[in-house]
Amino acid sequence: MLEEDEKIEKICSVCKKEAGKRCSRCATVFYCSAEHQQQHWKTHKSTCHPFKICSNEQFGRFLVATRDIRAGEIVLKESPLVFGPAQITGPVCVGCLQGLEEKKHMECEKCGWPVCKRSCQDHSSHQAECKFTVARGSKVSIQHFYVPHPTYQCLMPLRCLLLSESDPAKWDALQRLESHDDERRGSEQWRNDREGVAKLIPRFFKCENKWDEDEILRIVGIIHVNGHEVPLTEPSSVAIYNMASMLEHSCRPNLAKSFTNRNEVILWAPNAIQRGERLSICYTDVMWTTGNRLEHLRQTKMFSCECERCNDPTEYETYSSALRCSGFQKDGKCKGYLLPVDKSEWTGDWCCLKCHKEVTGAAVGQILERARMDLDAMQKHREDHCNKYVKHYSKWLAPNHQFLVDVKISLSQVIGGNNPEAIKKIPYDKLMNKIKVCQELIALFEKICPAEARAFGATRFELHAALAELGRRSTESNNPAAAVQLEDSLYNATECVRMLQHEPSILMESKICAQAKKNAETLKALLGIKD
Repeated sequence: MLEEDEKIEKICSVCKKEAGKRCSRCATVFYCSAEHQQQHWKTHKSTCHPFKICSNEQFGRFLVATRDIRAGEIVLKESPLVFGPAQITGPVCVGCLQGLEEKKHMECEKCGWPVCKRSCQDHSSHQAECKFTVARGSKVSIQHFYVPHPTYQCLMPLRCLLLSESDPAKWDALQRLESHDDERRGSEQWRNDREGVAKLIPRFFKCENKWDEDEILRIVGIIHVNGHEVPLTEPSSVAIYNMASMLEHSCRPNLAKSFTNRNEVILWAPNAIQRGERLSICYTDVMWTTGNRLEHLRQTKMFSCECERCNDPTEYETYSSALRCSGFQKDGKCKGYLLPVDKSEWTGDWCCLKCHKEVTGAAVGQILERARMDLDAMQKHREDHCNKYVKHYSKWLAPNHQFLVDVKISLSQVIGGNNPEAIKKIPYDKLMNKIKVCQELIALFEKICPAEARAFGATRFELHAALAELGRRSTESNNPAAAVQLEDSLYNATECVRMLQHEPSILMESKICAQAKKNAETLKALLGIKD
């Protein structure tokens, strides 16, 4: 908790006299009157956030809530310093960043970089690199449209480097971000970046004396460490933000992340956050097993996570990364779960928490690799495939394991999910299975990732739809449980809207949110509820 209140000098930010009024949004600035608060707003609004920047040797810079933050409140909305294509990508439009087809694109008339329509060559984000490409003396010529395209590895780093001339303020902010230069040096990724970016940029753009290898590699490191995947294009693009880059990582974060159609990031609190809490997002996928999360963070962000969830091998007793001991025993009688002997080494031997039988890391790896390959190969839009996968791999995987959860999410959507009328035709047992799967997923999310808004919102919608249909059938059969079922459906529709309200219109989640709003109004009318 914050303990500096007594130490804060309560002085008006305008007249410097003693002040008794505090800014209600950030709780860190004081005023002697409402007039002075209004007068100061133009200056203060750019820094008025419900958090403050802190730092220490262990974590570097991080953000701490300066007051209680309400559930649903937006904590930060920020435009990017720079955005561009991902490093590993096929050709995309350099204006809007949408993917291109080989025979359905045009070239920028000045520099030759591919665009999807003529207006995209005038996009503000393309102007600096366009002039720089023209200066090389010949146009860019993209001859193939395979993934990955080597020239595109250079585009995002180039956009960052050119900020030093096109926007010095953004360049200064970018320079202050962490690159983990020393930690990355010598790694396989670093060697690839050296050959594919640091050596290619000077050669390709004929600017051998403009930047040296270390300067370019430091920028590439900043992109790797601070880049946010933005799912507004296909394929996804990458953006770097200033303030958002100061948020620390947690595998059980307290902030959700969304984006606007203008590439702004929105960070908001799905659940209440107390004053003094450190604000966090997840740098990896919260649905992954602990082993996968740890490895991904080591490879991409250059640190070993020691958050509360990673330090608890049971993951709040959900056993989301565990395997069943029975799958590795001939008699299959033990009901215990297997977890690594060494919680920091997920490729080593595993041990049953109940019978203490040990299983080699090689045997565990074999099962996980087979399960992963089958998951990649299966048709998730088919209910029978989902059921077959769950039935087969439940022999080895704990019920909340990443792979089973992935399939259960698909299952929750495909049961009666083809169109609004399809759910009316499914048998009762399938309807109840849909409800059961949704409830199990929500119970899991509440424990391991309570701020994972998209997963929550989509699953709440499926549960709402199933309960609404159950309520309809109960009403027709004069079942007294109908009212409760419809009320539960309304609750889940409302929660769906709350969790997906910040999703941009281009994404499916926004359309789900809009449908949930309509359905909620219909349910309110049916139940006689007035706003």
